[in-house]
Amino acid sequence: MNLDECRSELRSIIRELRDIEQGVRGDFVGIGQDLCGKCISKVADKYDGVLIRLNRVDYNRIAE
Repeated sequence: MNLDECRSELRSIIRELRDIEQGVRGDFVGIGQDLCGKCISKVADKYDGVLIRLNRVDYNRIAE
């Protein structure tokens, strides 16, 4: 798997986590949906940070 494939897969995971978060917040009203949604959001935010770092990777430095 190359770096572009990793980025693409990570973007897909982040989108899926955001979708799950929205579903939890909308479908489980009154049983801790906000807390659960917040936890899922924190995980997605961490993956966003990883993606930002991956986007900063310089291909030229890797090739050396």
